[in-house]
Amino acid sequence: MATVKSAFLCQARVMHKRLKPSVNQFVYQVFYLCFDIAKISAIKRKFLSLNRFNLFAFFNRDHGRKDQSRLEDWIREILQQKNLNQKVSRIFLLTYPRVLGYVFNPVSFWFCLDEKENLIAVLCEVSNTFKESHNYLIFNHDHSPIHEDQWFEAKKEFHVSPFFPVQGNYKFRFIFDQRNIAAWIDYSSNDKEKSLLTSLICRRENLSEINLLKAFFSIPLMTLKVTFLIHYQALKLLLKKNKYIPKPNKKSHNITFNHE
Repeated sequence: MATVKSAFLCQARVMHKRLKPSVNQFVYQVFYLCFDIAKISAIKRKFLSLNRFNLFAFFNRDHGRKDQSRLEDWIREILQQKNLNQKVSRIFLLTYPRVLGYVFNPVSFWFCLDEKENLIAVLCEVSNTFKESHNYLIFNHDHSPIHEDQWFEAKKEFHVSPFFPVQGNYKFRFIFDQRNIAAWIDYSSNDKEKSLLTSLICRRENLSEINLLKAFFSIPLMTLKVTFLIHYQALKLLLKKNKYIPKPNKKSHNITFNHE
C-alpha cells in the first residue's frame, strides 16, 4: 500500500439536505487542509503559516483544548479512553485553515490510522456559532478497521442548529484512503425518521503554492463565506416558519462515543 502523504489540500463538495419539518437543501464548494498532526511543520508554505498570520494559517488554539498545547497529545488522550492509542500510528486532521486571519469550523475530522494505514477511528470535532465545541469518537469496539460501507450510530448531545433539538441520533460513515476522503453524517430525531442528510466529498491536491493561490482566488474569503451561509440558511428556515429552539445549557462532558 502506498503511504499517505503528510500534508495536502482538498477541494470539497459539501451537501446538506433537511427533510423535516420543511425541505431545504444546499450544495457548495469549499477547500480543506489535511495533514499528519505529528508532522505539523510539513504544512508550512510561503502563503500558509503555523500559528502566525498569513494568507492561510493554522493555529493550534483553534482545536482541541483551544490553547497552544500539543494537539497530538490531546487526541491521543481521547483515544486512550477506549484503549485505541497504541493501535493508532498516524492521525490526519481535515479542517478549514484560517483565511486572512478568520476561520469557523462547523466540523473538523481527525482520521486515525494503524501501521498498515487502515482507518481505526474518527474524531468529529464539532463547533457551533456560540464558540462551544463537542467531540464524537467513532470506532469499532473490537478495534477492527473501519470499512467504507460501515455506518455507526451515536446519540446527539450538542446544540448545533436552532431548528433541531438536542435529542435523537447521528449516523456516521467515512472513507479515508490513498484516493478518497469522504464523510456522511445523517441525523434522526426521536421519532427515528431521518431529518437531515449531510455529505462531504473531497478531492486531494498537492499542497503547493500555486494550488493555495488557486484555492484562494476560486473561493475568496472562503471561511467568511461559510459563516455567512450558515446564517443565510437559518434565515431561510425562519421564513419557512420552522420552529426556533433556544440554545440549552451545554452538557458537562465533551466526548460522545458511538454505540456498540
